[in-house]
Amino acid sequence: MQDKNKTFLTNIHSGSKTKTKDELKILTQLLSEKGEAARWLDVPCSTGYYLGHFPEVERAGLDISEDMLNIASKKNPKIRLILGNFRNKSLVGKEEWNIISSMWYAYLFAESISEIEILIENIVYWLTDEGVCFMPVCDDRKNPYKNQVSASPIANDNTSTYVEKPLVTGMVWSWTEANSEGCDIPPPPIKYIVELFQKHFKTVEIIEYTKDFWGILASKKERNFDNIKSQFKRDTNE
Repeated sequence: MQDKNKTFLTNIHSGSKTKTKDELKILTQLLSEKGEAARWLDVPCSTGYYLGHFPEVERAGLDISEDMLNIASKKNPKIRLILGNFRNKSLVGKEEWNIISSMWYAYLFAESISEIEILIENIVYWLTDEGVCFMPVCDDRKNPYKNQVSASPIANDNTSTYVEKPLVTGMVWSWTEANSEGCDIPPPPIKYIVELFQKHFKTVEIIEYTKDFWGILASKKERNFDNIKSQFKRDTNE
């Protein structure tokens, strides 16, 4: 699995390495604010990559994949790992955690907007009144691959016309389950996801932590996240 981390999370040849480092910075800041009182739930936790960076913190992970949790348990021995779907509110106690993260663009695995809202409602239910949520979000308007060549030249059988430079003009999240045809899901606009959060949180802010990579920071109480956002200020002319 370390090789997979190098491929998808810490690959020096892609934006993923910087993105992952910046997400860890945000988590570090949120956890340090809570100090010894920090109680952190990662939904979903996947292989426990992020959880494994904070062994001193009371933490737990929830994931739908038993195989993922088996790997996570080896990296994070003795922590609580919960097997189940993030749509199931009963898996976690009410107001049990004061920090909840939802990484990996996992909300895009929901099969509808209403299911994304269920995830957000569950996060609210699981968070304390002082709780904070961090969720990276996908925005195809800031597609980092836009206008890059994505394939070999394509011939159109009907017109004999060749497309010399296929361009990526949007992003689609695709997944395939066993014995299933799979599904292609265009990411909902960030503005709409923010509106879903605003139904339940007093403070909802967007942060661009790596160029063209965004996340939502949400608090049940009024506050600002300037101390976190200031770490990622960059030249507006970039």
